[in-house]
Amino acid sequence: MTKRGLLILITIIFASVLTFAACDVISEKGLEDSLETVPNVTLIKGAENASITVSSGTTSNFSLKLDNIEWNTLISNGTREGYCIAWKDPISRGNATYDGIGVYSTAGDKQFESVNRLFGMKSALQKADPGITWREIQIAVWELLPFQKFDMNMPVNELPSYMRENGQPNFSKDKVQFILDAVKGNSTAKTMAVPGLMQNSLNGDNNTKTMCVIGTKEDTQTLIVPCDETAFAYGGTEEADYDGVAGATDGGTSLDPFAHCFPDDEEISDNRWGWTNGKLGHGTYNFPLYAGAAQCNLSKGQYSGNVEIVYEGSTVTVTFTAADGTSFLQNDGKSETHLYVGLNKMPSSGAAPGQYPNNNDVISSSETEVVYEVTDVSGEIYVIAHAVMTGYEAPEED
Repeated sequence: MTKRGLLILITIIFASVLTFAACDVISEKGLEDSLETVPNVTLIKGAENASITVSSGTTSNFSLKLDNIEWNTLISNGTREGYCIAWKDPISRGNATYDGIGVYSTAGDKQFESVNRLFGMKSALQKADPGITWREIQIAVWELLPFQKFDMNMPVNELPSYMRENGQPNFSKDKVQFILDAVKGNSTAKTMAVPGLMQNSLNGDNNTKTMCVIGTKEDTQTLIVPCDETAFAYGGTEEADYDGVAGATDGGTSLDPFAHCFPDDEEISDNRWGWTNGKLGHGTYNFPLYAGAAQCNLSKGQYSGNVEIVYEGSTVTVTFTAADGTSFLQNDGKSETHLYVGLNKMPSSGAAPGQYPNNNDVISSSETEVVYEVTDVSGEIYVIAHAVMTGYEAPEED
């Protein structure tokens, strides 16, 4: 949005006769005036001028398509679920496109702690109660955020129109209360009945999902989405709880069998995290995918799948497999994975995965498995395998 103000945009949308909903009361004020509390969200480098297309969601309040985002480790182009922050204010969900949008991270912002915890627990909550829909999640978001006071017990006619039907709320207040109790760590009969839920709710950073705010200008909030989990294959031997730089180098030599951490390797020296793996000769290799492992610190990340590399003759076949409960982000019908195979640690195009030279060597693709075939390969090689993950459900304890 030009100058990121929505006053002009709202005029345009009225002229276009698009469908207004969500945050569903039409107002003449710009969204820059909609919130009184200024959050400490952080603008994501590479996502300063995003374009978003907003439509109605099926499993969430909104379906949001993001474009014009340069590579970063928090958010990428593609379609994802979205929710509303400023429930009193308007936004079009009629496939309206908003340009020049800033996307912000909620990491470290105290005002978003409870919502980050909510989305970190979302899969567990819906598993505990499959009847929880996006409506209960949306109501809980409004209840937890401090920007515009919301009370689910307000008179029905004051609720947003899509949260009421035939004079009654079309969401379950009991389910919303269950969500709120779990997020806040309140011990109730229902929260205590779910194994591990109360303990998980008290685990702080270990049970949060960093969220991304779309369309923020000073005190402006519009929509919130889960940030991506960018993942790289790690060809080392450190365990998942390793607290340090996995793939650190000493004099240019990796201290792991194959993994070289981008910012720690003097031959790469890129400040964005990730691993290049090599040198690899002929044979078969299986490396785990770790998402969100900032600074190559495995303890900050989560296991999200596997990458198998088969190097036979002059052909390298690379298979990405997503872990249970997770999948590869879909962008224009394609799974968001990227591959580099070459003789140097980093391609000449640099560390941005979207520019990797082997990205078009896909021979099969689905939401949970992507296979690449790279031909005319010789010598010892390096491999960078990158993926953007969505969703994650931790395996149940025995």
